[in-house]
This record gives sequence, structure tokens and C-alpha cells, in this order.
Amino acid sequence: MRVLRSTFAKASHAMLLSHQYQFIFIKTRKTAGTSVEVELSKLMGPHDIVTPITPPEDGHVPRNFQVRNPLHLLRRERYYNHVPARTVRKLAGRKTFDKYFKFCVDREPVSKCLSMYKMLSSDTSFEKYDAALTWDEYVDRGRFPVDDQIYLDSDGSLLVDRVLRYEQLGEELAAVTGQLGLGFERLSAQAKGGLRQATPVTVTEAQRRRIYDIFAPTLRYTGYTI
Repeated sequence: MRVLRSTFAKASHAMLLSHQYQFIFIKTRKTAGTSVEVELSKLMGPHDIVTPITPPEDGHVPRNFQVRNPLHLLRRERYYNHVPARTVRKLAGRKTFDKYFKFCVDREPVSKCLSMYKMLSSDTSFEKYDAALTWDEYVDRGRFPVDDQIYLDSDGSLLVDRVLRYEQLGEELAAVTGQLGLGFERLSAQAKGGLRQATPVTVTEAQRRRIYDIFAPTLRYTGYTI
């Protein structure tokens, strides 16, 4: 069966690049990325890069997300939703990218897929909303939120300095922001919350193994195992 991966839409949610604190936050899918963005963007300076969120969130002020392409100075480009680290490296410049501390968040694969399925089948505002979609159909399609294209290079090597675990996000984010000198206290934003799964889902062992097989490129860096 052919496996198709989700595409990356160029709109709606932010990524962060702070010249003031010298960090880059690479956003992945279904890992509380919007909540992290909202909190950290409040601590960033006027010359840092914060891209828009749709719908807008209180306390989040987009800025400086349109930039000149370093290879084509007359062409302007923009940072966008789930922008891959490879694209950030191109737009920010290799020197800045290599110097700044880069991090992202990832999540246990089955939990991540369940969250994506919940959005597809329950979020009426999502463009691919399908109330009739079953969990078995979702798994059979194989369109899982694998983020190797977001934080790995084309050869499979890691492009960020640290991958935080969603399950320990509060603790690990506090450690990173402390290292960076940010005045971060706790993750309080609950952006995009509130969805409820209409029907309980049973994950079979075969489905679990299928999911883990497709997430293989990222498992060497996240450490999740069945």
C-alpha cells in the first residue's frame, strides 16, 4: 500500500526566530506548537521574527516575517506555517542558522496520529474535515503527521539542537528557556484546544506497528519505542 504524507500549507501558524535571544523554534504538527509560540512570542523583541496565527491569539503580535531572499535580494519571501528547518536555514542565512539554538517538539507517534485523526474528524473549521472518517480508514490511508521533512535534513540528519518531548513539554521547555535567558515561567496558553473525539478509538497492534514503521526517520532522534 502506498504511503502518502501530509502536505505543508503555507499559512496560518507561526515560527519564531529571535535575534535578541539567539534561538529558532521550528514548529511541528500536533505538538502544542501554537501554545509554545504564543507564550514565547510575548518575550521576543521588536526585531525578532514572529509569523501570523489564524485565528489570532491574545498576546501574539506578528512581525518581521517577510524577508529578503539572501540569494535574490530583489525578491521578498516569508516564513510560513510549519516552515522546514532547511527553508529557515536558507532565509536566515547559514551563519545565523548554525549559531542560533534551534529546537522543536515531537510526540509519541500513535498519540500524534490520534490527535491528527481527531482534528480531521471533529474540527469543522479544518479544510479537510470529514465527519465520516473512521480510525481504520485513517490508518489505511497512511497520511500521518511525520515531521522528518520539518526538522531533518535531506540526508536524514538532525537540523535542530534539541527535540523536546510533548509528554514532558512544560519541564523541558522551561529548561531550554532558562538556558536561553528567557523570563519564561510556565506554558499557560491553550491554543486550539477543546476538540473532543466523538467515538472511542481502539488501536490494534498491527496499526501501532504500521505507524511506528512510517515514523522510523524520526525515532532515532525522539527515542520513542513501541
